[in-house]
Amino acid sequence: MEVEILRSGDELEETKPFRVETLLWGTKKIPETFGYLGYVPGEGFYLKMVCVEKDPLRTYIADQDPVYQDSAMEAFLQFESAREREDSPIYMNFEVNANGALLAGYGTSRIYRSYFSKEDLEEIGCRAAIEDDRWNFTLKIPQRILESVYGPIHLEEGSKFRCNFYKICETASNEHYASYSPVLSEIPSFHLPEFFASAKLVKREQ
Repeated sequence: MEVEILRSGDELEETKPFRVETLLWGTKKIPETFGYLGYVPGEGFYLKMVCVEKDPLRTYIADQDPVYQDSAMEAFLQFESAREREDSPIYMNFEVNANGALLAGYGTSRIYRSYFSKEDLEEIGCRAAIEDDRWNFTLKIPQRILESVYGPIHLEEGSKFRCNFYKICETASNEHYASYSPVLSEIPSFHLPEFFASAKLVKREQ
């Protein structure tokens, strides 16, 4: 996956979208789901995800609620850490429903995760919007927050990291699972960084 280096977040939707199309664990169909990811040096990553889904299930309204039980889109990202001491590198999760409720944290596995503070969430600035036949969310992963998790991190053209993106609903009446990069596990879980895709920062073509 190539992630473009942007001059500002305003260029995000001019980049090539990624698509969440790998159906998982018996899922037969999902709403069309795609997104955009870009990096502004010194600022951080900008993310927008879009789901072509009318009247999405949206129960939860508070940040750090279990939004994966609603119709949700998710982004997981993993960077190399200057302070890494564990055998398993830290990865971050950002999970959002159509109300804009954000479940976000970091850690080395599905359990014992640390969650971002209220101040961090305000800086991430997650926003959702519902249109007639689709919904979307936007957020920013600021450089400051990256470095609070990973220590000093230098990102430039050619820098690599790992990521995956998901569409999910765990509620039985609308249960479905899909990913950008295939998750080759019989046990349903998105918290498997060994199946994240490799991503590289590239210059934006003018």
